[in-house]
Amino acid sequence: MIPILMGVVLFIDTQTLILIIIAFIVLVIWGPSKIPQLARSLGQSIREFKRGAAENEPEPELIEVARKLGIDPTGKTRDELLTEINNMLGQQKTVVEKPSVDPKVLEIAERLGINTKGKSEEDLIKEINWRLSNK
Repeated sequence: MIPILMGVVLFIDTQTLILIIIAFIVLVIWGPSKIPQLARSLGQSIREFKRGAAENEPEPELIEVARKLGIDPTGKTRDELLTEINNMLGQQKTVVEKPSVDPKVLEIAERLGINTKGKSEEDLIKEINWRLSNK
């Protein structure tokens, strides 16, 4: 019987032999009743790991928005892309000029002694009305 066992072992490569030895050791240490529980917890661990890795991957919609803004999404995490998109949108907001104020409103405000620098037309109209109602 031993020569037959030795013949079978010779046909098994080393990696398979190592796996068989590890399986035998696990079976001896934990016993056959604990093996399903170990396999279940290993499966849960793998699932959690995959879920955690997938959470940091950017969604296709996010990648599309980044490309439209001229941002290269290659190799960037979801958080990095969101930061760059927010920065880009913030810069575009500052580039957009404020709507121009009606020259008549400016003239009236200046005649009343109102500082017009950096104020919107709505703010100037409110201040003009306030000044006129308090005279």
